[in-house]
Amino acid sequence: MRWLAVSDLHGDLAAVWEAIDGFAPDALLCCGDWGDPDRVSEGDLAAVAVRLPVLTTFGNHDPLDALPRVRNRDGSPILLAQGEVRDVAGWRIAAIGGIWAKSHRRRHYVTDEDVAECARRIAAAGSIDLLLTHGCPIGLADLTPRGTHGGQRCFLEAFRAIGPRIHLCGHLHVAQERHLRNGRIVINVGHTPSGDVVVIEGEPPGARRERFDRVARAPA
Repeated sequence: MRWLAVSDLHGDLAAVWEAIDGFAPDALLCCGDWGDPDRVSEGDLAAVAVRLPVLTTFGNHDPLDALPRVRNRDGSPILLAQGEVRDVAGWRIAAIGGIWAKSHRRRHYVTDEDVAECARRIAAAGSIDLLLTHGCPIGLADLTPRGTHGGQRCFLEAFRAIGPRIHLCGHLHVAQERHLRNGRIVINVGHTPSGDVVVIEGEPPGARRERFDRVARAPA
């Protein structure tokens, strides 16, 4: 089973198609930020799900009304619900979407309490192979383009509580990774429109950052 992970597309779905063509995955993962509703339609998302199975969480630039309606060919939703654990081809995959905030003023905001509750439900479900988040655990694969830390403590605490073998995140547009002494890996997928992706395959699963040369770019 080969998984391809993308993130922070911001409406540039051509990058997804180019990555799929280049890496020939069996399924697609996304750490959120497909693009705002005026840039990505339900039909755009459905076209990807027709090509191959998709599992995604959401970030701060997503068509939040459309995402829950899009289905894979087997009828499963492409969107992993908050705190959901899904078994796919022998993989246990969970997600916590959104970006950290102190309020729920925007739909994509999640508070410390929200993240902790999702982490509690996931941890109670048993071992997790792969955790998808948009936000990043502070101190782990969370450097911003300026070199400062852009992660949050609530996502670090969630990572510790859940203990996934692989944690994929996004949001910061900088591809990076941290390998822990216990064998667990945290990878920030980066910015797929710039050529950043992650490939996961093998048993036990191995994850590696990859880059691809863009053929076409959507207008900024």
